Amino acid sequence: MNWYAFRNTSTATLCPDKSLISIGVAGARSFKLHPISCPPDTSGNVKAFRVEVSVSGWRGRMGHFALLGVGWHSWLFREEMRAILGEAEVLHPRIVSCKIEERTLGRLSGSALLDEVLVLGGSYELDGSSADYGRIFSEIGDWAINSMGTGSFAVRTRKIGELPISLSSRAFERSIGRHISKEGRIVDLESPENEIVVIIAGSNDIDSHPEPYAFTGTTIVWGIKEVDWEKEDFSGRSPTDRPYFKPVSLDPRQARLLISLSNKPGRDLNTIIDPFCGTGGIAIEGCLQDIEVLASDLDSRMVEGSISNLKWLGREGTVVKHDASDIFGLWGERKGCSFVFDPPYGRSSWRSDDSIEVFLSVLKEAKKIDSKGVVSTMLPAGPEALTTVSLGDAVVMGKPWSELVSDIESVGWIVHLLCPVRVHRSLVRVIAVFYPSD
Repeated sequence: MNWYAFRNTSTATLCPDKSLISIGVAGARSFKLHPISCPPDTSGNVKAFRVEVSVSGWRGRMGHFALLGVGWHSWLFREEMRAILGEAEVLHPRIVSCKIEERTLGRLSGSALLDEVLVLGGSYELDGSSADYGRIFSEIGDWAINSMGTGSFAVRTRKIGELPISLSSRAFERSIGRHISKEGRIVDLESPENEIVVIIAGSNDIDSHPEPYAFTGTTIVWGIKEVDWEKEDFSGRSPTDRPYFKPVSLDPRQARLLISLSNKPGRDLNTIIDPFCGTGGIAIEGCLQDIEVLASDLDSRMVEGSISNLKWLGREGTVVKHDASDIFGLWGERKGCSFVFDPPYGRSSWRSDDSIEVFLSVLKEAKKIDSKGVVSTMLPAGPEALTTVSLGDAVVMGKPWSELVSDIESVGWIVHLLCPVRVHRSLVRVIAVFYPSD
């Protein structure tokens, strides 16, 4: 018997007759057997079947995917996707496309700023009033007919950014849906087996954070919703929901983002080390991804609080009281480490020379623990970090960034990423990622 595996809906001829259970196709959703004529062999009375195989999920739709960001910080969304996946093509400040392997799709489920994953059908840049919408509707409809699996379907639209009022979501949904229905496909708006998603993306000027990627105009991106990806749900574990809470507690999405940004293509992330664990925000997000967590803090109350918060979620991590300037003595030499932390600071403490010395000592210790590790941290900055053309002019930890960079490089690290984040009107932080300099 020949054994076939096909993409989407395909056919194969099996001779002699075999039961369905003997047909192995990864990711198969359903089978249909259609008897056909076949010359008998020497034994006579041999049947042949045309086997129609419907394959669901990414395994049956190999190719490019479109990834849509949540919209909170488009720049950091793209950086997070690059950290997890490697190179990605930018279709819009909030949309990137890339090829995804099976193991990587699972890693994307733990991302902080990813909102939706589509099997990419295509993209189109609108050219003002001259756009031929009829052709666009037909192109999307034809692609969906040839690409989606068997069963019902629905067409959904998503609008992001600033768009002309004249662009109608309903027109897209009705026209594309009508085109697909002509082929006998059944519409199911409640629980479709195939969901065609059309993203209509305009200017990203409404983002209050800096955006280095200049984009004007309107882009349409379409694809089929990937059913094997599940969006991370951060509800129920905000700092105020936990048994132990302090106002300085890090938001779970931001903690998850710092972990994501510490990924590096080609490097396995085995362990997260947080020398300023506080109430355990980073430790929680690491444990939820089944990553080994080694956390410490000089404040015994924070250590006890972190342990309590981890137990509350049914997770375990190593949390001890220890001085951050001696974490090598605590953890020793290791491989596959990310040093992820949010250093403590108040309204004035982050401006002190002592805070910078502690910060630099942690970088020295991190280099001794894992010379190929990655540092991902969030540092206090002045409001000018959001507006200056060159971040070298910004004040970070009470010191001009250009000077602080020299200090960081002197202890064996180079700056891979520096990105400002608005916390509220008077408080700005920068997310910084460092790679080893050698």
